[in-house]
Amino acid sequence: MADELDNGVGGESEVAAGLVQGRAWEVVRLIGQGLGRNEIAKLTGVSTATVSRIAKRNGLTFDRTQTEKALKARISDLNLRQAGLAEALADRVAVAIAFADAATDYREWAYAWKAINDATQAYRRMKPELTQDDAIEDAKSFLGDLMDGIKLVNAELKAREMQEETPND
Repeated sequence: MADELDNGVGGESEVAAGLVQGRAWEVVRLIGQGLGRNEIAKLTGVSTATVSRIAKRNGLTFDRTQTEKALKARISDLNLRQAGLAEALADRVAVAIAFADAATDYREWAYAWKAINDATQAYRRMKPELTQDDAIEDAKSFLGDLMDGIKLVNAELKAREMQEETPND
């Protein structure tokens, strides 16, 4: 029995080694996604020193630019979620307005307008606002895509011109 534990064959040490290896793989996967050392430590329940040790053992580093890209992607995802919630609130405002229009007495009407007011305020808070940096990045992306499209069309036109210039036998 002692021999099995020392060799790591069967027994509790094998199970413990499997758990450690599983956590190490999770840490490596999260590093690959661009998460930072502190965030990985919180998500996996291991210390930051352990995260650093696992990264070093696997030849990985915490590249700040990679972490920033991942952070921007997560913020973008959160903004999309927030926009979806804002749209749902806008739908609720429309339903509350219909309810107010159909109210048969003052109490129902007042209740509906209170709901409209609350939902409208929540919508204003939830609707993501584009910053100037976001607008600039969107414009750069659009212009880059436009340039790629123009280059592609140019290449196709040149290819057609070349075909037309070559005499057909």
